[in-house]
Amino acid sequence: MMRAVIYVRVSTDEQAEKGYSLKHQEERLRQYCQQNNIEIVNLFKEDHSAKTFDRPSFTELLNFIKKNKGAVDLLLFLKWDRFSRNAGDAYAMINQLSKLNVEPQAIEQPLDLSIPENKIMLAFYLAAPEVENDRRSLNTIAGMRRAMKEGRHCTAAPKGYKNARNEQNKPIIIPEKDAHHIRYVFETMATGLYPVEEVSRMAKAKGFDCSKNQLWRILRNPFYYGKIILPAYKDEEADLVKGQHEPLVSEELFNVVQDVLDGRKRNHRRHNQKEELSLRGFLQCRKCGRNLSGSASKGNGGRYFYYHCTCGCNERFKAETANQKFETRLTEISYMQEAIDLFVYAVKIKTKSSTGEKHKATKEIQQDIDKNSARIKEAQRMRLDKEIDMKEYLEIKNVYEPIIKGLMQQQVELSELDDKLPKYAEENGELLKQFSKYYKSLNPKGKQLFLGSVLAEKLIFENNNFRTIKLERVIERISFINKGLQENKNGTSQFSIEKSHQVARTGFEPVSPP
Repeated sequence: MMRAVIYVRVSTDEQAEKGYSLKHQEERLRQYCQQNNIEIVNLFKEDHSAKTFDRPSFTELLNFIKKNKGAVDLLLFLKWDRFSRNAGDAYAMINQLSKLNVEPQAIEQPLDLSIPENKIMLAFYLAAPEVENDRRSLNTIAGMRRAMKEGRHCTAAPKGYKNARNEQNKPIIIPEKDAHHIRYVFETMATGLYPVEEVSRMAKAKGFDCSKNQLWRILRNPFYYGKIILPAYKDEEADLVKGQHEPLVSEELFNVVQDVLDGRKRNHRRHNQKEELSLRGFLQCRKCGRNLSGSASKGNGGRYFYYHCTCGCNERFKAETANQKFETRLTEISYMQEAIDLFVYAVKIKTKSSTGEKHKATKEIQQDIDKNSARIKEAQRMRLDKEIDMKEYLEIKNVYEPIIKGLMQQQVELSELDDKLPKYAEENGELLKQFSKYYKSLNPKGKQLFLGSVLAEKLIFENNNFRTIKLERVIERISFINKGLQENKNGTSQFSIEKSHQVARTGFEPVSPP
């Protein structure tokens, strides 16, 4: 009596589209064995693609045959496409089974492989499903490219978006909870004041869960200003297509960030900042929430400057009054020497403690550089071996060289940042001692940089004064420490810097100097 292992396989797609089922295959195989007096030694079921033999159940099947050598004569399945959909792999597996004295056989497409002419039919049975796979793959690629040319995103939504459906029940992507974080990192990066490493830390402090490498990819992805990358394919060159999704940032802002990342001089348009309008860009309309503009009016033989809303809110007030009130509020911000010393001390401790994390991040970046460099080298080999033409080689090179350049820039920033942080902290400590005086001494551009560094939110001017001014977290933390410190009767502070290691960490984050 012949002994057989029966194998049934179906992929999820086949089950849904063609109605194939494991149960039906098993019933047919058991019926065949009963009719032909074949003993069933074991049964293996598979829900996996047959493009390769790297399948869990088939691996178990092969191990079973090897462990029970001589106890199995046949490997039975329904059709040859259940066995494999790759002709080359199938021939190799048939030879491997033959060495184990096991004959593979499809009961609905029986072949006597000892007859040479039957190998022609075997080639047909094996090639047909492979051709079907290739055709399906081509159709999928063509469908995806057609959708991308129409501006539709075909895969999982990128960070900052989520997959949804419109009124016609068609798949779309829409902004989600992280969208405002994406806008924040682009706007912060565009200032040119911070490296990517620092922007990543600042975004995490605001609740944005994103690694440094992921942030770098976000900043480089044109998807966020409304474009979809259409990769090169055959004779079609790579292209940028206008997407149907809602952009999170403007194209102008995206281009500014690219210039900052590449170290080029930024040439984006800015207002010629006037001394009389030093707060422009940092004032928010109390009625509609939009940014206030500023301009001059002529009257009584002179020019008078005003901040005003351009959205029809009738919000308008004298720039001179607002500027003076702001400078007065700055004089109210003062810091004790002990608080500043603690700030500098905390930065130095933080820098020392982050050495291991920095080494790990540097290693990960180097691995990415090596991986992408290997891709270019492989393309060079394929070009030399004439496996690809020069156009294809240049396309591959143009894709991966900018990525490598960006990763190398990350390495430089990572290696330099922690070395500079203690110096930055000391400089900022001196600045805090004369906060208001320092601001008044700056030119209009310097004041803009200063405001961008210290303000956490836009300013709102109401009833001839400013609402609560929200400072960046580090400055705010130090000011809280200043308020919380109590003095002894003789006027000295009770706080000692030598005892600071007994205080729980409060998450100090050093900032770059304005």
